[in-house]
Amino acid sequence: MDIRQLECFLGVASELHFSRAAEKLFIAQPALSRHIQQLEEELDVLLFERDKRNVKLTSAGAYLQKEAIRILSQLDYIKQRTQQVHKGEEGELRIAHPGSAVYSVLPTLLSALKLYFPKIRTALSEVLETKLFESLHNYQVDVGFVREPIPDKYLNSRLVFEEYFSLVVPPNHVLTKENFKGLHQVKDEPFILPPRYAGSVYHDILLKMCEREGFLPNIIHESNFGTTILKLVENNLGVSLLPSSYRYGSAINVRFIDLEMLPDRTQLSLVWRKDDTNPILHNFLNTAQSVDFRASIQYPQT
Repeated sequence: MDIRQLECFLGVASELHFSRAAEKLFIAQPALSRHIQQLEEELDVLLFERDKRNVKLTSAGAYLQKEAIRILSQLDYIKQRTQQVHKGEEGELRIAHPGSAVYSVLPTLLSALKLYFPKIRTALSEVLETKLFESLHNYQVDVGFVREPIPDKYLNSRLVFEEYFSLVVPPNHVLTKENFKGLHQVKDEPFILPPRYAGSVYHDILLKMCEREGFLPNIIHESNFGTTILKLVENNLGVSLLPSSYRYGSAINVRFIDLEMLPDRTQLSLVWRKDDTNPILHNFLNTAQSVDFRASIQYPQT
């Protein structure tokens, strides 16, 4: 029993007329009759009761009709799913990201991905940048967002977003947007910043911002997680410098003072394995390239 035999059988079962079924199936009537005969011989049953005027299904034929419809529908579904997987339209993509990406690029990008490829699933993990490159090399993730792409002959990277920094102070702090003149006004304040790693461009940017104002920050607490830093600032344990996107959607009670007048910017890049041929990954990368992240993020007024 093969697919063509089932298609021929369903054609006759639908029309209850061999000639009309042959026309709809684009097959000669003798060939159609042979398919039905071979199917009946293989199953050792009579599928149709027929005389010179009428054709009708036997009870065995009626049962086979229901099952054949189900089987062919399932085969069509499997064919469609297989094509979707081949084209990268269905499956799972593992994405690593820093916490700040949740407040900036991730919601917009995932919304666009859902619009274009609704059957792609994503598995998100907040990963420290020091571990992200290792996770890529070990095939634990497929793509990641990083603030500091490093030269790596096995990885590709692409800049997707750039933003300015904000000074983050407790809600009752004397500094406001109106009376802020420069970072020198917090030179005597305790700071809460990410720890410095070897070759950490991000940390060096933060230090240079303070050095231009004539001081080095007195770092009393360190954390790799922006939400932790915000919570410590909220509890009057110090001030911080963070990407401005942290204030987008943050419910923590702190004050953000924009530093867009300064030349310093922090960048967010996508990084992935050069040899990765996964079509889902490339659909994701193409989607990211089509999104105007800056236009899609509306910073609240402070």
